[in-house]
Formats: sequence, structure tokens, C-alpha cells
Amino acid sequence: MPADEKGSDEREEPIVRSFELNFHGWNIGGKLIFVATIIAILSLLLPWIGENAETEMGFRQGMSVFLAFYIYPFFILVQDKTMSKIAGGLSSILAVIAPGFLLYYLSRDMALRIPEIMDWGIILYIITGILLIIGVFKYERYYRHGKPEEKEPQVLEKKKKRGKPCPECDSPMEYEEEWERWYCEECDKYQ
Repeated sequence: MPADEKGSDEREEPIVRSFELNFHGWNIGGKLIFVATIIAILSLLLPWIGENAETEMGFRQGMSVFLAFYIYPFFILVQDKTMSKIAGGLSSILAVIAPGFLLYYLSRDMALRIPEIMDWGIILYIITGILLIIGVFKYERYYRHGKPEEKEPQVLEKKKKRGKPCPECDSPMEYEEEWERWYCEECDKYQ
């Protein structure tokens, strides 16, 4: 039976929520993720590969594919959900490593050293990748309607009532609501 028919107040959380930017509600990790994403987008307006190579901005050089590493942390942040540290950490670490591989292979193809082909756009992108790593590992979910109360494990939720005497040993038995039966500790059995 669905939760709505039972009369429960619990509602399923939607897979995709509306985006609400609540910069003041986020912790330092959330703020770092947001700022790093914005600066990474802006870094594409600067040249990434320069000097003896073609000096064009990152968008024209096709570097916008590197923004894919920012998608998971950014969408988790703006939807106020809990982030998987493994997925978030992997995507943020790849945001730093992938441009390094690009520089390595371009330097081999152009027969130039890496510092000779680096330009401000890729340097800024790598710095924002480091900020993204820090932000992902410091991120804590922001709860829009207050943090929900943590429930005790199911085993500890058993409610016991002392009551009627045991028919065999006359000691008081406990009624366990979860199991809907009486238990006698002296006889060590259910009645």
C-alpha cells in the first residue's frame, strides 16, 4: 500500500528538485563548489593553449568538455542532496588530472615543454579543480526545512511494557509491542 494511502506524512524525495541557490545556507564546502564551478566556466573565456600554438579562448579550443567533471558536485549542491564522497571525489580529482594529461600529450605532439604551451585559462581551471576537491570533501548537505531527526535503529525501538504475571513463575512479564507478545525473563520464553 502506498505511503499516501496509509496516512503517513513521509513523502518521497523527488529525483530532480528545483534549483535554489542558497549561498548563505551552504557550508564552506558548498560555497567552494559553487565558486569553483563559476570560475571554471569563466576560465573557458581565456586562452588555454598558447605561445606557439593557436591562441584562442577555451570554448573555441573545445575545452568545454572539461566542465563535465563539475556536473555531479554542482547538481548535488544546488538540489541540496547528500553527495557520495566517492563519486564527488573522483570527478573533482579528474578535474585536476585530465588537463594535465591534455598538456602532456599536446607537449609531445608539438615538441614543446609543458610551460611553453600553458596559458592562463588552463592554469585557472587547474586551480579551480583543487578548490573543487576541497569543496567536495568539506561539503555537508543543507537541509531546506531543518535537519531531520535521526531515528534509533529498529532493534532499539522496541517498546516494552511490564505487566501481567507469568503463569509459570509468577514474575512480571514484558509486553513487546513490535512482536506483539509477552516475554518472561525468568522462564526465558515467550507466552
